Amino acid sequence: MEPPDDPLFAHQWNLSAIQIPAAWSVSRGAGAVVAVLDTGVAYETRGPYRRAPDLAGARFVAGYDFVDDDSHPNDVAPGDDRRSHGTQMAAIIAQTAGNAIGGAGVAPDAAIMPIRVLEPDLSGSVADVARGLRFAADHGADVANLSLSSLVREPVVSNAIAYAAAKGVTVVAAAGNDGHTPVSWPAADPGVIAVGAVGRNLTRAPYSNYGRGLDLVAPGGAGADVPEGYGPADGVVAQTLKGGPRQFCFCFTASTSAAAAQVSAVAALLVGSGRATGPAAVRAALLRSARDLGRDGRDDQYGAGLVQAAGALRAATAGARAPSGSSPRTTTGDGAPVSAPLAAAGGIALAALLVALGLAMRRRRTRRAG
Repeated sequence: MEPPDDPLFAHQWNLSAIQIPAAWSVSRGAGAVVAVLDTGVAYETRGPYRRAPDLAGARFVAGYDFVDDDSHPNDVAPGDDRRSHGTQMAAIIAQTAGNAIGGAGVAPDAAIMPIRVLEPDLSGSVADVARGLRFAADHGADVANLSLSSLVREPVVSNAIAYAAAKGVTVVAAAGNDGHTPVSWPAADPGVIAVGAVGRNLTRAPYSNYGRGLDLVAPGGAGADVPEGYGPADGVVAQTLKGGPRQFCFCFTASTSAAAAQVSAVAALLVGSGRATGPAAVRAALLRSARDLGRDGRDDQYGAGLVQAAGALRAATAGARAPSGSSPRTTTGDGAPVSAPLAAAGGIALAALLVALGLAMRRRRTRRAG
């Protein structure tokens, strides 16, 4: 198929690495719902908030803000000109393809369920993560993306993962950005697909955690991240907020967070195709079709290998439901469930903004993986 006219598509090396152009001839994710548990998403135009321009054509279903305890899980970028995390993960998954701006999401026709469980500074409580997972499971999510990590297993989160899996949710999490073994929690949970990152040369990114619990890898970029600055544009580019609730950039990130978001999106392609609709079938298709990297067979550096979207669709068996297109609960670019139409956004700048790597985490707190 013809490549989309998004001007940054040529810089999205990650999409060809995981076979997205070929996969789109089968599925673009329509009919699948991906819950993004993060700092929120710039999904609505309301008060001081603006929908991200490259999410204007994205579909959204109602989510929840467990930090402020309300039904508007909007993302707010931290200060000091830094970029926000949740909007970027949502954009990696489903930013609009073929709209002549920005880049393309991995599953541009999938619906996003924004669930806010993290503060703008990327900290958050494990209780909110658990509540967010249960909300996603109870409100029709097919996939839950957890681009966050903790040093320890939290039973409340593990119980919520089991609850979500029992309700048919495929849970995907980032392996962590500490550059060593073991894989962080909740990625290390047996009910989660744990995702590490590789650079453009398809070798393990130096920051990417690894170990026995690693399932897959996906593109993340190998650039050395810095806490508040800019770095080499060898990561994954997607739109996000930068320095406020209405200023946007197309920023690069190098992280296992970005890698996990791509695997979540490939899972949405599988669900939307109707070929694999539950956690076991999705996991099996992803692992069977992965491109082997490193030593022959599964290894601790790469798990089963690099996720391959077209291969996963071929490997998947027929699912329980046929592709259904847009869910009645979704909206298009004409408006989010609780928003007015998209108003003029703030300044949009092309920037290469990379995320901090090592994260110190406390026992009762969790932070994003990067």
